[in-house]
Order: sequence, then structure tokens, then C-alpha cells
Amino acid sequence: MFMSILVLAVSAALFFFYVQIVCEKALRREFSHPYFKQVLQSLQLEYPQLCKSAASDGRFNYSSTLLGLKCDFFTLKYLLRNSDPARRPLARSQKLLILYFQGLLMLLPLRHAFRMNEKKAVMKLSAILQFFANSLGETLSGGSYAEVQSSLQS
Repeated sequence: MFMSILVLAVSAALFFFYVQIVCEKALRREFSHPYFKQVLQSLQLEYPQLCKSAASDGRFNYSSTLLGLKCDFFTLKYLLRNSDPARRPLARSQKLLILYFQGLLMLLPLRHAFRMNEKKAVMKLSAILQFFANSLGETLSGGSYAEVQSSLQS
């Protein structure tokens, strides 16, 4: 009985370690142009300010940080899914990063409650959001920014 629990625990740990390594590798992808700047200007996302406040030594407002991360995530996820004119499904790396983001976001209240390096988690979540913004900008770089902006404003 003890051995089966030990094997299950080690297998689960290895699985989560593997998922984290694959996500880190996807986040290291280099884009040919910093597309996220254009996306930030047009959508007015909050994650850069949240990342700066988490990087500073002072305290940051946990509830507004959590709300800002959720709002930016849902905005970028919606636009990633609906911005491609060919309606291709999301890439595997994007799907995995969406699940990884949701997992980190679910664990953020536990990190906050136990004071377990929550600022590092906020910075990692911001890095994932920047990857999504770059991916969105790359998808829209064909000239369909005006269409997306007009649909967001109406």
C-alpha cells in the first residue's frame, strides 16, 4: 500500500514538473517583433503595472492584482480564440499555457494565505499574459487590428 502511494506521488510530481518545463520552453519563444506593445496600447491591459508592483519591494494589493490578472487573461483568451480569420484552433502550446495559467491562478490564493512567494507567481502569470499578447499581435499582424478595435469599441 505504501509503495503504491509513493509511486503515485512521484509520478504526479514528475508529471507536473514535465508540464512546467514544457510551459517554460514555450514562454522562451522569441517573436520577430514586440507585438505586445501594440496590443497593450489598443486593449489597455493591466498586467505590466501588476508585474511592476509585484517586482517592487513594497506591498501590493492582492485583490486588485487577482482581478486584473483574471480580466486580462479572459480578454486575451477570447481574442486569441476569435482573432484568426481562418478559425484555426489554438496551438498546443497555447492550450497548455492556458491550462498552466489557470492552475497557477487557482493556486495564487493558497500562496497568498501562506505567504509562499506570491510575487514570483504574479510575475510568472504576467509573463504568460505577455506571451499571449505577443501571440495575438502576431496573429493580427496581417492588418486586422482595425477590425478587432472596432469590434471591441462597439
